[in-house]
Amino acid sequence: MSTIASTSCSTGRISRRSALALLVAAVIAAACTASAPIAATPSAGRTAPGVAALASLPPNAFQILHTNDIHGHLDATTAGRTVEQGGMALLGGMIQLQRSRAPTRTLTLDAGDALSGTLIAAMDHGASMTKAMSLIGYDAQTIGNHDLDWGQQELAKRAAEASFPFLAANVVESATGRPPAWATPYIVKDLGIARVGIIGLTYPSASIIKATSTKGLVFLPGIESVRRYLPEVRRRADVVVVLSHLGIEGGTSRIAGGDTALAGAVPGIDLIIGGHDHITLTTPRSVGPTMIFQAGAYGRELGRVEVTVDPATRHVASVRTSNVILAVTTGAAAPLASVAALVAQRRADADKYGKRVVGTASATFAADRDMNNALGELVADALLDYGRREGWRSDLAFYNAAGIRASIPRGDVTYERLAEVLPFQDTVVSVDLTGAQLREVFEGMAGAAGRLFVSGATLAYRSSARVGDRVARATIAGQPLDPGRVYHVATVDYLQGGGDGHTVFTQGSNVIYGDVDLDVVAAYLAARSPISPVSAGRVTTE
Repeated sequence: MSTIASTSCSTGRISRRSALALLVAAVIAAACTASAPIAATPSAGRTAPGVAALASLPPNAFQILHTNDIHGHLDATTAGRTVEQGGMALLGGMIQLQRSRAPTRTLTLDAGDALSGTLIAAMDHGASMTKAMSLIGYDAQTIGNHDLDWGQQELAKRAAEASFPFLAANVVESATGRPPAWATPYIVKDLGIARVGIIGLTYPSASIIKATSTKGLVFLPGIESVRRYLPEVRRRADVVVVLSHLGIEGGTSRIAGGDTALAGAVPGIDLIIGGHDHITLTTPRSVGPTMIFQAGAYGRELGRVEVTVDPATRHVASVRTSNVILAVTTGAAAPLASVAALVAQRRADADKYGKRVVGTASATFAADRDMNNALGELVADALLDYGRREGWRSDLAFYNAAGIRASIPRGDVTYERLAEVLPFQDTVVSVDLTGAQLREVFEGMAGAAGRLFVSGATLAYRSSARVGDRVARATIAGQPLDPGRVYHVATVDYLQGGGDGHTVFTQGSNVIYGDVDLDVVAAYLAARSPISPVSAGRVTTE
């Protein structure tokens, strides 16, 4: 197989050739000559045609404009013939317009997962997202779990390029016990009428991030971390905001209880600006005196929190609870020209590969975490086929259900659309597991670990049995699972590293690395189109 050099500005490990990797290499090579931090250039807002100027904020109030889970959506999506949603240019224009109400009393914050999730962002490992946010004038971003998708070295580059700090109070280096160089626990911003302390929290689990991306890091509970820094922040600030990527209830794993538990457990937090759930809170959630906000996902909505301050104490007097979510749609504001130019260039780069048709679907393949989902089975089938063609003698294949992030619509399937379905650039691997270990994997699929799609095997579960004893029958290639036999498994490096709680994969042997999952599935579609969304029904329940 051919190889290419690592796509960083310095030399690095050798990786397998892929269409996406070649594009990343080209874009990053061009960017390496201009990687200095970008100065934020917010200016007075101007309205789009037909949009009235906004009234100024009262003199004893400040506002927080916030986003979360943008997931690399640099450009807008079409919501009708004449209407577009989201996109960093229009989002920037709306922020600029809203900021004009009180330029020195406005904070612009992001609650994480901004950098990855689309082909256009993957081309330069989120550098264009960081540049767009710098041009818009963000004041801070907390680190989301997917902001680590390309590893700590790439995240450190984004932190160096940004005009704003990356926050995370609950992640430290295992070797030193101190925050990594690319993360700041908190900042304090003086808005004149009040000093606002902002503590950042990332998702406190390495189980949903590649093990290689989090090596050497320790994720601490959010409650513990806020308690550690809150007295220090309170001495320096009048108002305390937690910029959180915990999720309202702790995400899918419920590891730390999330923002709700944090607000109930730690007195002294005024506001929590949250992310991770992709939830639009049109009315903030109140836990005691603490209010929790979250603004959807993909840059389609802008959150706005208006805080009135007591002039005597400089503490929070009241928080506006209406009109806290603004739709980012055509006509709401004039797009920010500098960001629009950046997006246009990145779109041209993405179209070189993204518009290529890799297959055709006879009907929609819906994204669903049911283990008999046709789209999930298609991806698992592609991995199994690839393993066999590579000479790995693969017996079965697994793909994690949480790794599929979009549906495949009816009609032509472009490379870019497939990149939205499989956005995480996982590497296909072969790993040997015993039958006994495979049974543990099968049990985990119906237990505490994440759902998996499977190819080459059939499973029957007893739904009434206790966790750990639910597998009634399992066959591989039509034969009963043999506990003593060694099986060759095709999967992705995320699972092989223990992702989604499937730590059994880390006990396997003879690991072989292949190509990127996106390219493997693209080749499979090209060879078999048109494809139809019919599930093989490999998993049954008794």
